[in-house]
Amino acid sequence: MDRQELLSLLDKHDVTYQAFTHPAVSTSKEADQYLKDETFVKCKNLFIKTRDKKSYFLVMLPENKKIDWKKAQKELFTSSLTMADEDELMEKLKVKRGLVSPFSLLNDETNTIPLVIDQEAMEENNFVGVHPNDNTKTISLQWIDLARILSSYGHLVEERSF
Repeated sequence: MDRQELLSLLDKHDVTYQAFTHPAVSTSKEADQYLKDETFVKCKNLFIKTRDKKSYFLVMLPENKKIDWKKAQKELFTSSLTMADEDELMEKLKVKRGLVSPFSLLNDETNTIPLVIDQEAMEENNFVGVHPNDNTKTISLQWIDLARILSSYGHLVEERSF
């Protein structure tokens, strides 16, 4: 799903959002230089998997928080986690490294990859900034609307403490 299709989808579902245009960015830190005065939560998106490749997760963390792998394993009820590689990103989410967004899950045709949001991010602000499948734009929308859209397409959205 490209940017225009996604924005049309948000409009169709009456999602209120604000769009920001900026140069192409690959990390939340890069985006911050263009969005530093905006008050929405800024997150990084990590595409992780179990080492046996049976389960994949898209994890959203506050941009300055590092993942605690032991805690993540406990929260996700698994014994071993690692980052997914570039080929898995392309196969599962149809994106390259640096372009991962919660909306990339709309490219997951199996609807088996959950979005797992760190509780700290959700408590920081009611609004979050995410790429609309285009790293030259950021949109700010409410967490509840993000969850509603992804859930309506069959994706599990969970809140955990990492």
